[in-house]
Amino acid sequence: MIKKKKFLCLPISAVCICSLLLSGCSSIGLAQESTFESAYENGAEEEPVDIFTSGATVVIESVDEESQAVNVYMVERNESKTLSYTGSTTIQDKYNAGMSVAQLKAGDIAKIMYNSELERIGSISLSADAWSHEGVAKYNLNAGNGSASIGDEIYNMSNDVKVYSDGQAIDVTQIISQDVLTFRGIGSNIMSITVDKGHGYLDLENDEAVIGGWIEVGQTVISQIAPDMLLTVPEGSYTVRFSGTGVEETRDIVIERNKETHLDLGDIEIPQPEKGLVTIKVTPETAKVFIDETEVETVYPIRLPVGFHKITAKASGYDTLSEYFQVEGEDITVTLNLEEETVSGNSIGSSLKENVSTITINAPVDVEVYQDNLYMGIAPVTYTKTAGSHTITLRKEGYITRSYSIEIPDDDNDVTYSFPDLDPEAAASSSGSTVSGNSVSGNSVSDNAVSTETNKGSVSGNSTVSGNSTGTS
Repeated sequence: MIKKKKFLCLPISAVCICSLLLSGCSSIGLAQESTFESAYENGAEEEPVDIFTSGATVVIESVDEESQAVNVYMVERNESKTLSYTGSTTIQDKYNAGMSVAQLKAGDIAKIMYNSELERIGSISLSADAWSHEGVAKYNLNAGNGSASIGDEIYNMSNDVKVYSDGQAIDVTQIISQDVLTFRGIGSNIMSITVDKGHGYLDLENDEAVIGGWIEVGQTVISQIAPDMLLTVPEGSYTVRFSGTGVEETRDIVIERNKETHLDLGDIEIPQPEKGLVTIKVTPETAKVFIDETEVETVYPIRLPVGFHKITAKASGYDTLSEYFQVEGEDITVTLNLEEETVSGNSIGSSLKENVSTITINAPVDVEVYQDNLYMGIAPVTYTKTAGSHTITLRKEGYITRSYSIEIPDDDNDVTYSFPDLDPEAAASSSGSTVSGNSVSGNSVSDNAVSTETNKGSVSGNSTVSGNSTGTS
């Protein structure tokens, strides 16, 4: 009997499973590909994952294209942050038109979407809610009460408002009335200020021939010339005119932002003296002074004809003093010290004399102090207080000259200011020459605050600022 061999019969499905097991990963990959293709054919696609899920309203502070980073100030969080960007980052203006990163400016208000863990920006869109006023020359800033006026409109201005000059952050107190500004904000709140047209400084050297005369810098600055002046002038090109006794001269200059222009007047011939320059020093400073019965201002030196003159000084609570002096063509100084009035041998000056309040500049020490272009002395220095808006300029050789706006109240209180230390001039800065042989020294800008004190208390980092100008941009 013949034995028949038995064959094992497997289902087709089992054979397929074995084949897949034997073929390994390549077969699995084919199966996955087949599944993807099937899904694609059925119209199914995987949605990309959006990793930029955090949003914020920001003020653009700076852009570093080399490192592909944007520095922003996050308004709601009151903090600055550096975020990276890539070639796929979307940048749009307020009308949703495309922009390049190079078109972003310090002070722009934008809405961003970013990834907080990766610190990367997905999109930047200039805010459609933001407004801007550009080239504003008529304004009034008052950081003390947190307000600002632009023309006839009043806005809120917080102490941490962002201010930029040449792309660098500065303090709002470093804006002076001659600057032309761009304001940006949302609603009634100012969120950033950009200096469109800033100021520089004009230093007159060897100016003996024009002391007591007048200087006109275009139509911008008109002032009588006093010794050791340092003039703040809006940046730009000007024809400078000097006029005085026997002197009519013009010079062409260029004023650059935050730089000193030195104008040498040593080539002006001093005319034969028909008049002499008289400097008057009187105590108390509030005294009224008369020369030949005509009241004169003692802030500036006075040119008087050669010969004898009578000077009289009067002040409440003091004895009137009169004397004669002679002008011979040379510069002279006349000093008058009034004595307090007495009644029956008792001094009554303390009760009758005017209460003289003062301004003291305490810091930084050993710097030249100028108020409204006039030299006041070396800090710490104290001088008579006059109410109103003033520009304080601090200067020291080898350091960056800097100006601040202050608002002095009309009261009897003494006031003391302490300003930040001056920054050394950058090693890379060097003096250059302009066309008239005038040198220009380079400066930069930094962010600092001002401390003020009165005899009623102190305010730190919250100095009152006020300024307005009628110039054009």
